[in-house]
Amino acid sequence: MTDWLVKQLPQAMARDQVVVGFVQACGEVADGLRDRVTTVEHELDVDLARPEMLSYLASWLGVELETIASPDEPGARDAQRRLIRAVGQVIGWRGTRRGVETLLEALTGARADVSDSGGIFGRDDPVPPADNLVRVSLTHTGGLSEQQILAFLAGELPVGTRVELHVRSGAR
Repeated sequence: MTDWLVKQLPQAMARDQVVVGFVQACGEVADGLRDRVTTVEHELDVDLARPEMLSYLASWLGVELETIASPDEPGARDAQRRLIRAVGQVIGWRGTRRGVETLLEALTGARADVSDSGGIFGRDDPVPPADNLVRVSLTHTGGLSEQQILAFLAGELPVGTRVELHVRSGAR
């Protein structure tokens, strides 16, 4: 136990044992907080963060890690770390073709191709009929089940979107 905070008391207060005891308790709390604050940079580093912090970081970014992997599965933490890193890179592209492709590639380690009928159309451009189908093609699933990929996509795509998932070479 350190008494760094007690040493800062004026002499008159340092003679009062009640005040000293209170300040010592405050010093212990401050020491614990200081220890946590000095390691926060490591906790926010996706490569070093503890599993609990990974879940917390994912919640900041709007990603449900539990839909893609149970923490007990081999390689699950690495997949979660890759996904969180990728979300940070494409935060402004979430829900778009580019964003979904990037996240799927980070999640599965596979090449992902996403297509839909959306786009940007000028005033005089012909607008295609509304279609809520998104086609996703993967070279492999990276060890995830198709249900896990579909659950992940449900959180990334607009509500009401239908997904057509095609895996070219089967699960791996």
